[in-house]
Amino acid sequence: MFNNPSKIKVTVDKSHLFTLGEKMYRESVEFIRELVNNGYDADATDVFVMIADDKITVEDNGSGMSEKGLAQFFTIGSEEKRMRNVSPRFGRKRIGQFGIGKFSALSLAEQFIVQTVKGKNKFSVTFDSAEWKKSDNWELPIEREKASPLDKEGTKIILNKLKKKITVLEVEKYLKQSVPLRAKKFSIFLNNKKITANTVAGKIAPIKIKTMFGEIEGEIIIALNSGDVDEPGVECRVKRVFIKRELFGLEKKHQQGTSRITGSVNVDFLPLISSRSDFITDSPEYKLFYQLMQAELDKVFKDIRNQSDVKNIKKITKELQETMKDIREALLLNPDFVPQGRAVTRLKEAGRKKVMAASADFSAKSLARKNENSEQEERDIKNEKPSDGGKNNTEDKIKEDIEKKKEETKIEAKPLVMKKIRIKKLGISCGIVSLGEQGPEVLSEGNAIYINQDHPIYRDLYKKSDLLHLHLLRLMTQEIVLMKKLRITAREAFEWQSKLLRDSLVEK
Repeated sequence: MFNNPSKIKVTVDKSHLFTLGEKMYRESVEFIRELVNNGYDADATDVFVMIADDKITVEDNGSGMSEKGLAQFFTIGSEEKRMRNVSPRFGRKRIGQFGIGKFSALSLAEQFIVQTVKGKNKFSVTFDSAEWKKSDNWELPIEREKASPLDKEGTKIILNKLKKKITVLEVEKYLKQSVPLRAKKFSIFLNNKKITANTVAGKIAPIKIKTMFGEIEGEIIIALNSGDVDEPGVECRVKRVFIKRELFGLEKKHQQGTSRITGSVNVDFLPLISSRSDFITDSPEYKLFYQLMQAELDKVFKDIRNQSDVKNIKKITKELQETMKDIREALLLNPDFVPQGRAVTRLKEAGRKKVMAASADFSAKSLARKNENSEQEERDIKNEKPSDGGKNNTEDKIKEDIEKKKEETKIEAKPLVMKKIRIKKLGISCGIVSLGEQGPEVLSEGNAIYINQDHPIYRDLYKKSDLLHLHLLRLMTQEIVLMKKLRITAREAFEWQSKLLRDSLVEK
């Protein structure tokens, strides 16, 4: 057993503070954000940032610091802002948490000066890296004097002898996304120019979700133009300070519309890593937040798809109207090609309606199987004996049941336009329907032609008006030829279609 235990003094090498300070931020410009946010915490209404070749100044008109406040400012890992996390004047949720970030200033400049006015006193502390490193003393001298009538409360930070050059544009871009510019009674001026938050025109989806940990509040914006979005994603903020931008993994699921997503959400309950550049992603708070935001963004992406569909329907409807005009002129030149009377009846009797019964996964096998089943059902019904009534009643019931069975197997393709486009006096109409991406390009039912707007080929042609017009002409003439006669050779069908196409284009 050991006797008379001695004591060991725990010390930290000064160089480690500089190293830790440097690693607090990915970029030196982030320290300027920290100084601006300190002004916000101190109830400042204005913060002035001045960038010069060898000097950076950040000055605010906040509450200033007393000698005790300065000591807290230079205390490593101070709990002051955590204990008093709401500002006294405006009731702002204070942003700053750590006391080591100021040491990162010495990775940007050789000298760090703090000047502050509180009440009737004015204080100044100079932190010179060269002087402090060579001294064994950990204390910093504080200069104190009486404040003059011209001295107003607030704090001024001066970075002298810059080691790195920082541009005004670089600082402006960073501050726009990383400080609470939209907060009430808070303005930031960069080289005497006021910085304003970026605004993006578009549809806003408000977010306000209460969870067991706290509230998620903000908005997701679907920009009208993707060019207005500098970088896609939702800005995730804690206490109004930007932490990171996220699409929550949905960029892999939704290819369309990603470049138009922007917005911002504030989530004060999310735990941060020490550099405040990311969240603690394995925490239960973040996992819940991630799932909830995935659900909200999923709704937004579906809305984008719907917007795109509406736009495309308008586009194809307009083109369809032009196409129908051209085909009308071609049919007037070729009256023998117009499907009327017996031709249309023959189409219906031959089961062309069953083509419309095809689902989005349209295939020859499924169609054949349905035809076979329909014929068997018809035979079964005819073989049934009536429970009562005479011969006429039995025949009527058979016909009724056959029609009922046909209707049950039919999957209606819901038109996406309120009214079909008709070729007057020629008995042909055309509508736009949704049959899925795996469905056919076009279908006919009687004398009606349906364009499947979900087909991938249309999505490639929506932005190419001339090609879309030609494509619609091809499909329309193809179906008109099929309406005219069920049994024709491939050569005859090709020649008839070519004649209609040629006359359509000539008339145009």
